[in-house]
Amino acid sequence: MTEEIRHDYECYSREPWCVPIPYARLTDTTPTESLPAEVTSLVAGTQLTGTIISIDAADEVAELDVRCGTVYYHEVRNVRTYSGAAENTWGVIDVGDSVYYDNSATMPAGVYLSTSPLDNLGVANTLFGTVVPCNDADRANYPTTTATASTEECGVCQRGAGI
Repeated sequence: MTEEIRHDYECYSREPWCVPIPYARLTDTTPTESLPAEVTSLVAGTQLTGTIISIDAADEVAELDVRCGTVYYHEVRNVRTYSGAAENTWGVIDVGDSVYYDNSATMPAGVYLSTSPLDNLGVANTLFGTVVPCNDADRANYPTTTATASTEECGVCQRGAGI
């Protein structure tokens, strides 16, 4: 996986609710359009999350869609647990599974979401959203993986600035 702009990232969207966030406030300070993002905060696991709609490199600001309930295609790692800072167990990804913003050093390049509630250091990951099918054809793809390490493109209903 590489960090690149995805042209088919959006599978369903209501009107986006975009907020400008300085790069310095993002967990990944080199944002890429269409990828998930997390805004840093004081308490681990409570950060604001959303999907990067655009970036302004001159002003070092990313526009994040933080609307709760918007669905985007994202790459999701199927790691469930870590042991000794390494991926330890994996599982299938299915409709209704929680997806977390995972800043673990073990994540493939360009992949920021996983199914693990804790990162590779045992710190709480931020809940990003929930796996949902984007259409009838996509619904037939679930469960998407076996219980071996993999990264899958999934429809994710983002939590954003919601509950």
